Amino acid sequence: MGMAAATQDLERFVRDALSQGQPRPQIETVLAQAGWPPEQVRSALSVFADVPFAVPVPRPRPYLSAREAFFYLVLFATLYMWAFQIGSLLFDLINHAFPDPSKDYDIWGRGRESMRWSVAWVLIAYPVFLFVARRLSRELARSPVKRLSAVRRWLTYLTLFIAATTLLSDMAVLVYNVLGGELSVRFVLKVLVVGLTGRRGLQLLPAGPAPRRGGSMNTPTFGRALLVAATLAVIATVAAAIVVMGTPAQQRALRLDQRRANDLGRIVETAREYADRTGALAPDLTTLATRPGLRLAIIDPETAVPYAYKVQGAREFQVCATFATDTAADDTDARASRDEDWLHPVGTQCFNRSWKPEPKQAEATAQ
Repeated sequence: MGMAAATQDLERFVRDALSQGQPRPQIETVLAQAGWPPEQVRSALSVFADVPFAVPVPRPRPYLSAREAFFYLVLFATLYMWAFQIGSLLFDLINHAFPDPSKDYDIWGRGRESMRWSVAWVLIAYPVFLFVARRLSRELARSPVKRLSAVRRWLTYLTLFIAATTLLSDMAVLVYNVLGGELSVRFVLKVLVVGLTGRRGLQLLPAGPAPRRGGSMNTPTFGRALLVAATLAVIATVAAAIVVMGTPAQQRALRLDQRRANDLGRIVETAREYADRTGALAPDLTTLATRPGLRLAIIDPETAVPYAYKVQGAREFQVCATFATDTAADDTDARASRDEDWLHPVGTQCFNRSWKPEPKQAEATAQ
């Protein structure tokens, strides 16, 4: 209550002084001599427009509406989403371009999954951010007083706080890893990513028309240029991620091949379980698939052609499938991160497997 009363007293004094024709610089000087902080004095003077009239003319004051709060919440939420995901994409690209031999980074496993999620979020959040930002920019151009919106200022400073703490955390990680002897180039690039993403993301927020103070960064031309540059950067980052992780068609082919490899693995397990139970390998896939309570995939999920299964001896058998991708040509790190038993080229590939009976079963078979 004391602060509110003091503000009211100050505004009342300014209004009376302006009514008597006192110039603004003199009012500022008198209030400064009385001990009023310059910020409060300027705020009180800004309440009244600097236009000639018999009495002080009040400026329109910003007000908070539910609609305005909704748009600003959507604006900042989408900013957080796409900025974070762009940073994540750039981190994955840096890990791919500058691999650390001491760490197992699987671009073909966790890396691809992470990049796919990031691309999806960016493609959804960034257009929404642009739409809301453009809408708010038009409203600010029509009504500049909305630049003083309380929700806008609070969310802006909250974003600054998040960006600052993230940058500090990343700097600590950089020092920690450098002291641990890890590759420093990767982390320097990541620090730059965090810093540039946070700073440029805030500059993309709609500011509306503002007084020019000798700097070109307040001009609409700079804002449009920054927006175009940010859009091009987002497009380039998403395109680089798609090149690294593969196109949607390549992704589907990889998933289908993974399904085929899993199906063959399940067939091998079932064949061994059947042999453990009966003492001999099953003669064909139909025999394995007809076991009660067992759901076994024995046909290709895309072509509907049955997988091949051949018994080659008392304890040897073979399973075959036709693959669309070449996992055998992957780089060393990718090969090391997967089950090499199922590496395959493009086309039909057969895998030789064996069954090792339990000691008692082996004795019975020998007898």
